[in-house]
Amino acid sequence: MDSSAFGEGSWIFGLIVLLGLFGGFNGGGFGGNNAAMTGMATIADVNAANAAQTSQLNQQSILLSSANNNYEMSRQLADQNMFMTSQNNANATNILQGFNALQMQIANQTSTISSKLDALGFNMEQCCCSIKTMIKDNQIADLQNQLNNANNIAVNSAQSQYLLGQMGKWVANASATA
Repeated sequence: MDSSAFGEGSWIFGLIVLLGLFGGFNGGGFGGNNAAMTGMATIADVNAANAAQTSQLNQQSILLSSANNNYEMSRQLADQNMFMTSQNNANATNILQGFNALQMQIANQTSTISSKLDALGFNMEQCCCSIKTMIKDNQIADLQNQLNNANNIAVNSAQSQYLLGQMGKWVANASATA
């Protein structure tokens, strides 16, 4: 024989026990106004909690969006600062290279002018020396001519004296008696 723990038809008794455990029978049906149900959430409570949670999530979303915007702005400013620093460094490098090139050009031009001045000084010295040498050569030539003239005069005088000495005594405008 099949017999259950509650006997035949005793399942209703089990159902009554279960209903009694989960809410009782006092007015309102299953789960009615039982003391065990006090403090349980109503639909209005659930809707209010849902609205509050949605509001909280929206606020968190706004805060997260604001934080992301702040981060992106910070990154953009950092990138801009990096770009500006890089540009300033490039400009400073270009300026230094320009000054270095200008300094090299000035140094080269100064060196060229210095060598030209040295060459001019050398040429002036050569010119002066050649002028001095030419003057000295002309003076020597004049003195040589004077010496040759004096030698010619002396030789002529000596020859005249020799010839006169060979001819005897000579008297100018002598009388024809002799």
